[in-house]
Amino acid sequence: MSEREALALLAKADKKATTFGWFGSNKFEDAAELYTKAANSFKLAKRWKEAGDAFSKAANMQIQLNERDEAASTFISASKCYKKCNFEDAITSLKRAIEILTDRGRFQAAAGHQKEIAQIYESDLVDIEKAMQAYEIAAEWYAGEEANALANNCLLKVATFAASLGQYDKAIEKFEQVAYASLDNQLTKWSLKEYFLKAGLCHIVNGDYIGAANAIEKYKDMDVSFAGTREYQFLQDILSAVENGDVETFTNRVVDFDQLSKLDNWKTSILLQIKKGIREQPILT
Repeated sequence: MSEREALALLAKADKKATTFGWFGSNKFEDAAELYTKAANSFKLAKRWKEAGDAFSKAANMQIQLNERDEAASTFISASKCYKKCNFEDAITSLKRAIEILTDRGRFQAAAGHQKEIAQIYESDLVDIEKAMQAYEIAAEWYAGEEANALANNCLLKVATFAASLGQYDKAIEKFEQVAYASLDNQLTKWSLKEYFLKAGLCHIVNGDYIGAANAIEKYKDMDVSFAGTREYQFLQDILSAVENGDVETFTNRVVDFDQLSKLDNWKTSILLQIKKGIREQPILT
């Protein structure tokens, strides 16, 4: 179908939607069908903005017909088109769908689309704070539906972004929350040392050395196997180096650990901040 035919369908739908008649539901039903046909025609022509707009109009007609589940699906179709041309419009459409889904009590489905919003903020708009907020909402909804693995994945994103934004207390809270949730799960228990390491690094970079020492001991009590890990020894070594203002020992311990367990970009960034803090410590005479 040509773009010209798509425009003709759109015009026909607009006319149908605004025409006064005694049988209002029929006109909304007809308009919704025409808008959907127009949207699909625009998709074929790769006119993504027009396709998204037509799907949005179809969804509004479905709301008029009280077909709210169908409207949610149509708003999601609109978001997929907008993602190819305008990320903000995609988020707006997803929020319209989410509003319907939460109103209908479909929180796990809503969480999935809330996570999609978070991913747009994270990867496309590169707005880490808004991504963090969106992931946190998704985590809450997943947890409410007992989809704990999905909730924990979102919480780890929240923790990671919180630390990147300097919100270390929040990062610690979320890393520890996921660790507690993983204690009795044989599939995720192996990741405890990673969560403890990240939380411990956040304590140290935050300048809370007493809190860091207490936290490390707490993690050892939570999981007795933690005391025998490289992560435990690494935290002990760098905490000692920081407390002594020993940049050389700190650097050596980081290099040693990296040779055995490759440091990712997040940990490297946190460790560089800790090293900078050591260098900025006042010299006592």
